[in-house]
Amino acid sequence: MAQISKIEEKIEQLTDTQRSEIYEYARRVTHETLEEVCPALLRLALNSEKGKLKNQLGNVIFHLQKNERISTVIGLQKLLDAALIVAPEEMIKILESSEADAQELAKKIKSIL
Repeated sequence: MAQISKIEEKIEQLTDTQRSEIYEYARRVTHETLEEVCPALLRLALNSEKGKLKNQLGNVIFHLQKNERISTVIGLQKLLDAALIVAPEEMIKILESSEADAQELAKKIKSIL
């Protein structure tokens, strides 16, 4: 439980530079990984009880989903942003249980946090 609150505290202090680093790593994943990870991260964001996505980020994700562009690099970047807000531990689990490049992305995100 202490580890979760520590991660949440770090996420609240996430700088634009750190966010840019995460976005850069997200650009390197394969199309197959996008197809696998994005729907899982979308479900995670939609099923969140925190309700913190009723903002511009939530609107962007909704727009991407509506236009069937959620499984793109931009979709992944926004979903990672959302997942970091609502359920960072679950996001890491999703990435670690996926393709090798998603596992590498999880390692990079952990190192940034």
